[in-house]
Amino acid sequence: MASQLLIIFDLDGTLIKSNIDYEGMRIELRSVLKNFVSTEEFEQISSSYRSILELIDFIEKNDKTGDILKDSWKFIENQELKGYETATIEDDVYPTLEKLQELNHIITILTNNSRKLTDFGLEKYGLSKYFVYVLTRDEVRNPKPDPEGLLKTIEHFNKNKEETIFIGDSWLDAETAINAGIKFYYLGNDGAPGTRKRVTPSTGLIEKISAILSII
Repeated sequence: MASQLLIIFDLDGTLIKSNIDYEGMRIELRSVLKNFVSTEEFEQISSSYRSILELIDFIEKNDKTGDILKDSWKFIENQELKGYETATIEDDVYPTLEKLQELNHIITILTNNSRKLTDFGLEKYGLSKYFVYVLTRDEVRNPKPDPEGLLKTIEHFNKNKEETIFIGDSWLDAETAINAGIKFYYLGNDGAPGTRKRVTPSTGLIEKISAILSII
């Protein structure tokens, strides 16, 4: 690989192990949607995997006043912050980030979290100093799995795709990397992430963050 890499990290589940109840959030948002859509559409939404942001998009398209959308966003943000209050950081995260800095790699974050939650998490857990560029869902028009955030980061640093790797813990991250045409390393012990559409391939698997140092 190139001597200086652009290394883009997902945040939640990758660097910060939060206790956000994503499934509980999806259940609540689906219950909100039940008041808007037809029985047939509700059954279709409920029977297939939908991300939090996809469900919010459905609410936005169907809420004529915007009041329910506003309440839904407030619910999401409260649940996210609650989950970050009791988050944990793996022991090898800090020394690995320090080593990547020493090696002069560019380390950044792309997350579907809000700016408020991201800043809260980075400050609370002492991670802000390691990252020179952070993109959240608030700075892109199209969040993951759309490649906009990855491509925007690559352009910002005037890098090319061959010099860039993305590291995350979910199918959403894997699909984002595929859509951007860059290398993706899956963090976890269960193989490449699966999706509601297909098993999503990855460039490789690392069981812990420090294993990054063996692939760069």
